[in-house]
Amino acid sequence: MRNRQATRYARWAAFAAGLVALVVLGIYTVRAIRASRSHPAQASVPASVKQQMQTFSYNGIEQNRTVFTIRASQATQFKANAPAVLEDVWITIYGREGDRTDNIHTRECSYEQKTGGIQCKGEVTIDLQGTPGASGSPQSSMHITTSNLTFDGQTGEASSPAPVEFTLPQGEGDGVGVAYSTRSAIVRVEHGVHFRANASERSGGGPVNVSAASLELRSKDHRATLMGPVEIDSSGRELSAEKVSLTLDANFHITNVVAEGNPSVRMVHGGDTVLASAARFDASFNAAGWVEQIDADGDVNASRRTPDGNQRFSSDRAQFMLEPTHNLLRELVATGNVAAESDQSGVSQTLKTASLRVDFGPGRQPGQRRITSAQTLSPATIDTKSADETTTIHGPKFTAQFNEEGHLAGLVGSTGVELRRLSGNSEPQTSSADVLQVSFTPDGQWGTAEEKGHVELKQGDRHASASYARIDRSTDEIALTGSPVLSDSMSRTTARQVTINQKTGQIDAEGGVASTYFPAGSSVNLGSGVAHITAQKLSGSTSSGQAVYSGHARLWQGESVLEADEIALWRDEKKMVASGGVVAVFPEQSTTALKAASETPKGGTDLWHLRAPELTYWDEQAKARLDGGVEATSQQASIDSRVLDVYFGTGPGGEKPQPAATGTGKLTYAIAQGNVVVRQQDFRATAERAEYSAAQGKFVLSGGHPTITDSSANTTSGRSLTFFIASDTISIDSQEGSRTLTKHRVEK
Repeated sequence: MRNRQATRYARWAAFAAGLVALVVLGIYTVRAIRASRSHPAQASVPASVKQQMQTFSYNGIEQNRTVFTIRASQATQFKANAPAVLEDVWITIYGREGDRTDNIHTRECSYEQKTGGIQCKGEVTIDLQGTPGASGSPQSSMHITTSNLTFDGQTGEASSPAPVEFTLPQGEGDGVGVAYSTRSAIVRVEHGVHFRANASERSGGGPVNVSAASLELRSKDHRATLMGPVEIDSSGRELSAEKVSLTLDANFHITNVVAEGNPSVRMVHGGDTVLASAARFDASFNAAGWVEQIDADGDVNASRRTPDGNQRFSSDRAQFMLEPTHNLLRELVATGNVAAESDQSGVSQTLKTASLRVDFGPGRQPGQRRITSAQTLSPATIDTKSADETTTIHGPKFTAQFNEEGHLAGLVGSTGVELRRLSGNSEPQTSSADVLQVSFTPDGQWGTAEEKGHVELKQGDRHASASYARIDRSTDEIALTGSPVLSDSMSRTTARQVTINQKTGQIDAEGGVASTYFPAGSSVNLGSGVAHITAQKLSGSTSSGQAVYSGHARLWQGESVLEADEIALWRDEKKMVASGGVVAVFPEQSTTALKAASETPKGGTDLWHLRAPELTYWDEQAKARLDGGVEATSQQASIDSRVLDVYFGTGPGGEKPQPAATGTGKLTYAIAQGNVVVRQQDFRATAERAEYSAAQGKFVLSGGHPTITDSSANTTSGRSLTFFIASDTISIDSQEGSRTLTKHRVEK
């Protein structure tokens, strides 16, 4: 027991002694270190070292101006003309004008005293300072990091083949190889340039990625150039070009971007894909960094693909103005061979002009833009094509409005507009007016067209004019007001308003209808010269060739006059029907003897006045039939009958004309049937049938029981009775077949 306690005590005693010895050794060690610091020993200098300096400075001077300064915290100069070693090296570049304070910094470099060349193997930083602000210190800078840098003290050129990293206020990038000219203030990143701009509202909320073959920065000129192929990608927007030049302000903020060498832009947003290209793009930025304007020059082309259709655009030059914030398109002005095309739901539209302005507004989705209006600044042509119709509009000036989907909704043309339509197999239709206003349906088709001022419409030989016209595509109707005039090779019509259905050929006119039919090809030959018809209304058809005049209808041609409630003409049948209170006046083709015996003034014409419920005229037969109870009166005689046929042709020997005889425009023959009553002075004749020959001046009564009664109530009957107006004689054919001639004076 005692031995174990003695052993334990010995162990504790040895541990305590060791601890005390360690503490004492530590105290002596600390004192020795302090003593060595207070009395440093003389460092040994290698034999190869010629001289060591605590500081080093060298100034590059041109024309008594310090262009750059080389400084080092320590310099070691070696024997045998070996390069010196500089530590904590700073190269400050002031430039030839002393307007810069750029710095190159590294930990160690070799320095060739004879040539002034510097070689820095380790990491090197280059800081390009911005313009000093109010405090006198630079506002921002471009920071470059690389290695293996060579600086030529004679030319002031710094370069490195090593990888490069650089930062700007907008972001950071990298590349391979860098060259920096202190005299011209040009920095070049030689190969494989990549730059990542910081995400911001101006970039659509996402980063901007840039890749290029090389980068050149001219800080003195505030310009940067990316050599191609250049690719810039930002939130679904891509730009590619062979060369992109950037103009920077004093603090390296972009103020202008120029893309050249087949530049093209691709944008994808909400299912829409937009492609644009030109020989040159030029974008200007405001102080806040937003794009204000983009100028595209040379062979400008753009296309937009959407789920609804495709759109294309081309011009020689185009200028895009953007909103001051959000980089949203506000206005487009295009000049030189401008062409815009749209394909939607089987309908294509094309606009061609020399200059065009387009305004944009908010689209259906946030950040999306749509066309709100467009205006041509020079004469333009607009083509609309579908499966069965082509419409071409041409005019000096157009203004267009677009709906919320960006589709054409309305078009206004002024200062003389021409419209041409081609539908199916029909003849082309053209129209012109001072002003044209067109509305479009959602499927891209035009819906209605309104024309104002000096409206002219043509289709084949048909022509229409008015001061106002409205064309409805759904019904294919044209409504004309303002002194409308319709004409073709056969007729001319005026009215207060006219409606034309182009599908059916139906024509309706109202208010003061007046038509003129020309002799050539006309279905009316009641007299010499043109035929005139007036009425309150007209309903006709160019396809069937029928025209119905109603409401106090009146026709006159030469000396012939026809009035009725309604007058209908059939072009192809060459027929005319007048109905309702028919009143007709026809001149008679009288013989010389009849003229001498009549009381008609010298040089005058005996006229027949006819009344009946209905009149039908056949032009090829030169015949008119009056039906429904007829009254016919002339200065020589009168006829009452149920039916009266009147002939205007000439037949053999002056007798009844044959069918298809040529009309003379004067009554030559008449046949009355049904309860015929003929009056001539004091004589009254009755029969079932009476024939009148104007050439012979005679009546022949037959049928029934022909009877003539004079003023004294004397009657004469026979199988037929003939009396001659010119000779005042009556011929009686008795019922027994014998002919008895009775001559007695007809009292005047």
